[in-house]
Amino acid sequence: MKAKRSHIIILFMAMTLISWSQQENRLIRQGNRHYDDGKYKEAEINYLKSVQTGKASHKGFYNLGDAWYMQENYLQASAAFDTLRTFKMDDETRSKTYYNLGNSLLKASVDSAELAQQLLPASIDAYKQSLRLNPEDTDAKYNLAFAQKLLDKSQQQQQQNQENKDQQDKEQDQQQDQEQKQDQQNQDQQNKQDQEQAKQDQQQQQQQQISKEDAERILEALKNDEKETLEKLQQAKIQSTRVVKTEKDW
Repeated sequence: MKAKRSHIIILFMAMTLISWSQQENRLIRQGNRHYDDGKYKEAEINYLKSVQTGKASHKGFYNLGDAWYMQENYLQASAAFDTLRTFKMDDETRSKTYYNLGNSLLKASVDSAELAQQLLPASIDAYKQSLRLNPEDTDAKYNLAFAQKLLDKSQQQQQQNQENKDQQDKEQDQQQDQEQKQDQQNQDQQNKQDQEQAKQDQQQQQQQQISKEDAERILEALKNDEKETLEKLQQAKIQSTRVVKTEKDW
């Protein structure tokens, strides 16, 4: 009884797998028709459905990567091809998968210079993996050399940018130092002017104070002169009224 039940379960699983496989193949065929007609978005939809049907084969992911690549969605395409690392494939198909992965990463690095330093090494590695499986692939050899040149150029540009940045930072620091020195000189000059002005103000105050004292002394002297003048006038008046006696000569 148990053996019979086990056979039934195995038969059900086999029928389910066959059903999934048939559904997957049908969706892939529909996607291929759209792909051949240049309708890559419609093809993408069918391929996505195919990889969601139970245990998908490598065909759905491979074709999905192609559909994304043709729509210039290179990072998504590279993700699809990279997923195929875990699938069982013959060496020829696996070599093509690595080749497509390298192309997707290469295109993505060209579109985004900021990601080039991360994507180009991965692209180079994918081409090398492809050539290990198919050493006679001239396209992979050419693209590998091209990706290596782009990486060298990107590294040189990054180094140049860093040198330019260092030079700009150095010039900016020098400019800031000069500005600080100029500000300090201006401050010293202003302090000197303030000190001289304060000294002049103090001298003027002293002069004003001396002038006031001189004025008081002059005023006092005038008062004394006036007093002496009055006394002289009074004395002269007394002398003018004095009776002078004369003697008669008779």
